[in-house]
Order: sequence, then structure tokens, then C-alpha cells
Amino acid sequence: MNLKKLIVLLVLPFLGQAQDTPKPWAFWWWPASAVNKADISTNLQSYARAGFGGLHIIPIYGVKGEEAKTITYLSPQWVEILEHTVNEAKKLNLGIDMTLGTGWPFGGPWLKPGFEAQKFKVDSLSHTFISEPTLQKVKRASPGAEGYVMDHFSKPAVENYFDPFSQVFSKKNIGIRAFYNDSYEVYGANWTPDFPAQFLKRRGYSILDHMDTFSKKTNFTELDCRIISDYKETISDLILTEFTQTYTTFSHTHKRLNRNQAHGSPANVLDLYAAVDIPESEFFGSKPYNIPYHYQDSEYKKDRFGEPDWKVLKLASSPANILGKRLVSSETATWLGNHFKVMLSQIKPIIDESFLGGVNHVFYHGITYSPPSEPFPGWLFYASTNFNQNSHFWKELPLLNKYVENCQKLLQNSKPDNEVLVYFPIHDLWQKPKLSLDPVDVHAIKKSGVFTENYLSLLDSLKANGYQFDFVSDRQLATMQLTKNKIDITPSILGTYKAIIIPQIKVLPLATLKQLIKLNKAGILVVFMDQLPQTINGFYNWATQQKTFDSLLQHFKNNVHINLTSTLETHGIKGENLQKAGLSFIRKKANGQQQYFISNLDGKFNSGKIKLNHVAASYTIFDPLSGSSTIVYNNRDNAIDLFLPPGKSVFISTRSNPARATATMVNAYTKALPLKSPWQLDFKESISGKPKSLVLDSLISWSDLPDSLASYFYGEATYTSTFQLSNDILKSPMLLDLGDVRASASVQINGTEIGTSWSYPHTLTIPAGVLKKSNILAITVKNTSFNYVRLLDKNKGNWKKFHDINIVNINYQPFDASISPPEPSGLLGPVLLRY
Repeated sequence: MNLKKLIVLLVLPFLGQAQDTPKPWAFWWWPASAVNKADISTNLQSYARAGFGGLHIIPIYGVKGEEAKTITYLSPQWVEILEHTVNEAKKLNLGIDMTLGTGWPFGGPWLKPGFEAQKFKVDSLSHTFISEPTLQKVKRASPGAEGYVMDHFSKPAVENYFDPFSQVFSKKNIGIRAFYNDSYEVYGANWTPDFPAQFLKRRGYSILDHMDTFSKKTNFTELDCRIISDYKETISDLILTEFTQTYTTFSHTHKRLNRNQAHGSPANVLDLYAAVDIPESEFFGSKPYNIPYHYQDSEYKKDRFGEPDWKVLKLASSPANILGKRLVSSETATWLGNHFKVMLSQIKPIIDESFLGGVNHVFYHGITYSPPSEPFPGWLFYASTNFNQNSHFWKELPLLNKYVENCQKLLQNSKPDNEVLVYFPIHDLWQKPKLSLDPVDVHAIKKSGVFTENYLSLLDSLKANGYQFDFVSDRQLATMQLTKNKIDITPSILGTYKAIIIPQIKVLPLATLKQLIKLNKAGILVVFMDQLPQTINGFYNWATQQKTFDSLLQHFKNNVHINLTSTLETHGIKGENLQKAGLSFIRKKANGQQQYFISNLDGKFNSGKIKLNHVAASYTIFDPLSGSSTIVYNNRDNAIDLFLPPGKSVFISTRSNPARATATMVNAYTKALPLKSPWQLDFKESISGKPKSLVLDSLISWSDLPDSLASYFYGEATYTSTFQLSNDILKSPMLLDLGDVRASASVQINGTEIGTSWSYPHTLTIPAGVLKKSNILAITVKNTSFNYVRLLDKNKGNWKKFHDINIVNINYQPFDASISPPEPSGLLGPVLLRY
């Protein structure tokens, strides 16, 4: 029996268990494991009611004053708590994942001496490499699990690290769905004791013969650069074979899946993502979407942290697409805004862009375990955003969760329909004249050397011209073969790729060039952008191999192109027009039909006709926000009439049903009636008190009201007004547009519940028969909790009681809300009736 069949047999028993993956999951931090069975059960029940599909346990540092309750990590008592958690979750149809460790990265006190992360220095006297520990310790570790970070380049070190977990999971069949590894944040590690032997085995010559290269700091020659490239490729290989594959084998041996955040590794991360069951990306920080009234926290520093980018997500989703992996997860909404400020309306665009990047298994970042009896704000993790019961959006969170579930049901049960592969130019990065390793970072993708200006321009051009693509590595190209004139990879079930694009690069491995020629001769378009590569990678026998390379490269002398779009269209590969209309999309296939997820994040489109490459007699338009579907029919111009204002997203699927004589038209609500009459504002009692009621002639923030208590208020307030309508307007379908809402609003008209608005645009459809000539409008608005925390900090409230980093702001400085101005709160408008 081969290894692949054995792994399948090991994992199948677990895969048969029911897991609710369409619903969103969340990181679940356990402070110092000071948890108890009763509170875990209560918390899990509330998470299930809120619409979660599962939780991911990460033990971290503790809470001051709770030290006596701390449960030692991996002790029998801790394992008993874990078993209770899994059993309680199963009753509620919640899945449980767990980090193989505490905090991050992997490491701990049980590592044997010499198995810690290592770095090298060159001894000038003996002219040899000396290995020494980096002395980096696990970040945010739980008490009892503190220790040095392990050596990720050594299989014995990795297996030693996994030993305590083997002892637990070999004895007990604890129903964990998947094990987890966080992003590679190992600093300074660049060596392992047996590196010379590993290098000789993989590169064909001894690194010890080239000590001069590693003694330099500048003035590297071309041959030095080739040796450096081999050194970095060996580091990449070791992270793959010694750590990632060992991690996957460990998970499968214990009949568990694994999730892995490969980003941050000094490696070709495409290969690392390909080696696990669930590749996981990360969307860190915020960005200014061009959506009316979209709010971005001004304290977020783009220059320091970068900006979330869809290209980051494709690093994880591309290997999944190529290899037929069903799930692509993402750590979502990490540091989206400062503590107590984040609104659901900010989270949804980040999630929509995650879906556009190929993610279909959202993990919120996250939920801190907090006893139900703990007063506001409860126990907190240092990083925002907070999704637990103390969050100001907890009441409305089920609405976001349902939206995510509606989207992920379709995204998880469809297959990619991408036609273009884009080569990942890692060798140009590795062959640069510098010894320092090159992590593929997600926090500032433009600072990751592999994403050069030319490369980013190519990727942006593909997107702008409506092309769906995936990144591809040398390893993945090497396994490709042709099935019916389309690229396929065993054991992949995919076969939609028709072209491979090679960006403007200097370095290309000879083996990759040979494979490109093979695929090209079989009918696959291979396009070189602007120029052919100049050289092979690496040092071993390079001069001889370079002659072969130069000769073979002539095969592509006519495949160099400047106008990519024209080249692709000439070969029958056509981009979608959606992007040019200002709409972002991802195209997939399901049940023999094409499925488009279309999102308006750019603010250029509102309504109009769109055309899809895949023409059908009729289409289903599904609104994941409302859960409603509409069938629309094509006409002679093969266009669909679409109303999709900024902030909205829909699924459009082709249908095989026959067309009607005329196309379906939609109401674009082009007319608007402002509602400007005075507003009666009544606050509800809350933990922050109750400001006085008053009448407003215009809509302003609560922080600007004359009652000073309103600037610290956290809770709900109701706006009541009346308006009149003429008979001709009453005949029209109506949309209530609330304008700027901080942060969510529930609406009644004439005593009838219309709904709750929590996302952009803040609009609600008014059902037929609700409106009359004379109407009473009541809008109940709930704000964020930041202004109340300003009061807590002003009064020196004792809520910052956490060990380690305690609570910091978005710039990792001590958090003090009292020094910040109040956040805008309430209904800011304008309020319009659209028809």
C-alpha cells in the first residue's frame, strides 16, 4: 500500500464526522487555561446560538488574580477539560480545532537541548560554521508552556516537539477536527546542525567548500549569488520536508486534518500550503474601501503594517485550487481597528474580499474565553477584534454569521474555474546578493521581495482585465501533465488551466524550462512577459547546464509578449467584463453551471447591464444578505440588468432553463425623498447611564449633544419621526436608506419590523403594504463601546488585568481610551426614501 492510500485510510474515519464548515469559526483564546467546565458549556451554547460553526483553541497568557485557577498545559486536568469541551461542542454541532502548542510559534519547555531554533556564525579561525541557538521564546505562551522556539529545519526537533501531543492523542480519541500551526514568526533562525549534510544531499556539492561566501557582507560575485541561492533553496526545502510534511504526517497519524499558516516563511510558501489539508491565509489590518460612509480607524498605520491585499490570499488559495483541496481558511479581521471601535460594517468588506481571494472557511480573530459572570469588558486578548459576548455587536453578530454561512455554502461546494497560471518568481529573490533570508510576508506584501513592481503590475493587470488566475511553483509545474489539452495534476480533479504566464524574470530552473516546453508542445500557451529569462539557478555544474538552458530557451523565442490581454484573447482566453464595470468577482463551477460571486467594493457601479462570458438563457441571482433568490432571463443582447450598490455582493449562477421573450428588469431606485422632519431621540438605560431625551432638528453624533453623558454613552437610542407620502409614491417599491449609521440600526415603520441594518449600504427594503399616506418611523441605533471605555479609563477602571502584553492599542503602545476623542455615534444620515 502506498503512502497516499495509507493517509487517506487514516483520515477517512475523521472526515466522516459531521462538521459545520459553512458557518464561520473563530480563534478561541484560553487565558492561562483558567477555564472550567460549567463556563465552557455556557459559552459554547451562546456561540452555537450566535451561528458559529466551530472554535479553535489557543491557550495564552493569564489573567491577573486568576493564577490559582491555572491548569497546567497538557496535564491530565487540562486534557479532561479539552475532552469536555469537544464533547459539549459535538452536542451543539460545533467543531473544535486546536493549536499544537500555546501562543506561537511552536516551542516549549520539553524541547531537548540542541533542538531550539538555530543560527550560524562563521568562525574566522577554524573557518567553519558554528551553530548557536537564537534564544527566541514562544510568544504569548500559557503558564507551564514557556520555552524556546523549536528548530523548524530539523525533523528530529519537530518530532521531539510533537512527542507530548502524541502521548495525549495516542491514548485518547479526542474529537479534535484539525490541528493548527500559526504564521511562521521565527526570527533570526537560518541554520540547523546537520545543514551541511542536508545541503550536500540536495544541492550536490559541499557548502563547506565555500566558506568565503558566508564570511562576506558585501561585494558578492555572481558565483557567490548562485551559492546563496542554493543555501536559501535548501532552507525552503527543509521547512517543507522537515517541518511541514512532518506536521502533516503527525496529524494524519492521529486521524486529524491540519491547518497551516505558511506565510512569513523564508520559503516558497506555495509548496508549504500545498503540503497541508487546509491552507490558511491571514487578513491583517484595515483598508479604505471606496464605499459611501465606509469607516477606517485613523489610528491604523498603513506604513507600518501594510494594507490587506487579495494577492496575499491567493498564496493560500492557489495551491488549494491546483490540488483540489476543498477548504481554504483565513485568520480574519485581525487588528481591523482599535479596541472597542470595530463595527460589523467594517468586517463585511474584509470578508467579501477574502471570498474574492479564494477563501471559503472564515476564522474570526477572535473570541477570548471570558466567564459569563465577568463584568464588561470581560477577559480580552491584546489584539482586536473581539467577537465574544462582551462585544458591542454581539446582538447583531448572528446576522453577519448567517451572511457568511450563505456565502460559504456555495463557495465550499463549487470548484475553481481559473484559466491562467502565473509563475511564482522565487528564484530571482533567492539569487540576489544578500545572505539574509527572505520571508514571504503578508503584513506588507509590497515589502516582500518576490512581489516586485513589475510582478505586482502584472497581477493587477490580470485582475483589471477580468482574468482568473492562480500562482504556481516550480514543484507544482513539475507534477503537471495534460488531460484533454488542459493542465491537470494528479490527484487533482481540475483541468481548466489553458495558459502559463512567466513574469519578467532573470532566473529560471532548467527543469522548469524543460517542463514548460513539454506543456507548450502539448498545446498549453506559455507567455513570457517582456523578455526571456537569462540564466539558470544555483551553482552545481551551472556552466554546462547554462549551455543546455540557452539552447532550449530558443523554443520560446517567439513567445515573448508585451500586450498580455491581446495575446490571451488571440488564443481564445477571454477576460470577464465585470472588473471593467467596477465589480470584483470570483468565478467557479457547480453542478454543471457557472457560479459568480460578485462584490462591489470600488464604488464605481450602482446599477446597469452586465455581461458574463458564460451566456445562459436564464440566471439565478442569490442575495446572501437576505437569503433570497431571483430568476432573471436573458434577451438578445446577452446582458443582465443588475442593481448592486457599493458594499453589496451577490451570487449569479447560470441556468439551463429556456429564456422568456423579454429580459428581467430591476428597480434601481433612482429617485429619493429626504426625510427631514424633527427627530425625537430617546436613550435606553445602559451600563453607562441614560442621557436625557431631546428633539433634534438635524442628525448629529451623540458625542456632540449638549448632555455630556451622551459622549460616554454605550447602548441603544431610538429616533422617532413622521412623514407623509403622496399616492403616486405609494405605488412604487421602496428602499429606506439610512446613510451613515454608527454602528447598527433596527427599523420599525408603522409598528412593523422592517429589519436590522448592520452593513454597507445601510438600506432596508420596505415590504409592500407597510407604507401609508401618514407614517411613523422608529430607528433604534446601537453604537460601539469605545466611548464608554473612555469613561472607564478616565475613572481608572480596573479592567486591564492581563499578563504578558496586557492590553495595547493598534500601534502596540499601552491602551488608554481616555486620551482619544469620542467616536461618532448614532444615526448620522441622511435618511432617504428611495423609489
